[in-house]
Amino acid sequence: MNSSSIPALMFPAISLLCLAYTNRFLGLTGVARGILKEHLAAPQPHWEVQLLNIRHRLYLIKRMQMLGLGALLCAALSMGLMYFDAPWRMGEIALAFALVCFISSLGICVHEITLSIDAIEVEFRRAKVPEV
Repeated sequence: MNSSSIPALMFPAISLLCLAYTNRFLGLTGVARGILKEHLAAPQPHWEVQLLNIRHRLYLIKRMQMLGLGALLCAALSMGLMYFDAPWRMGEIALAFALVCFISSLGICVHEITLSIDAIEVEFRRAKVPEV
C-alpha cells in the first residue's frame, strides 16, 4: 500500500461520523422546538434546565462537526502532499492533524452523549422513575 493512500482509509469513517452528527443535530433541534413551544405556552422550571442542556449540546455538536470536517480536509491535504512528495514530511504532519481532529471530535461526542443522558435523567427524576 502506498503511503499516500493511508489517509484515504479515514474517509469512510469521517463521512459516517459526520452523518451521525448531522442526525443528532436534526433530532435535537426538533426536540428543542417542541420544548420551546410548550415552555412558551406554559413556562416550567424543568424546561429551562432542558433548554440550557440542549443549547450546550447543540454547541458541542457544532464543534464535533467542525472537527470532523477539519479531519476530512487534513486527510485530503495529507494525501495530496504525500502524493507529490512534499518536503519536510508535510504529508505526515497533515495526517497527524487529521487524526487529532478526528479523535477530538470523538472525545466531544462522548461528552455530548453524557449530557444527553443527564438530560433524560432530569425527566426520569421528574416522573419519579426508580433508579436502576
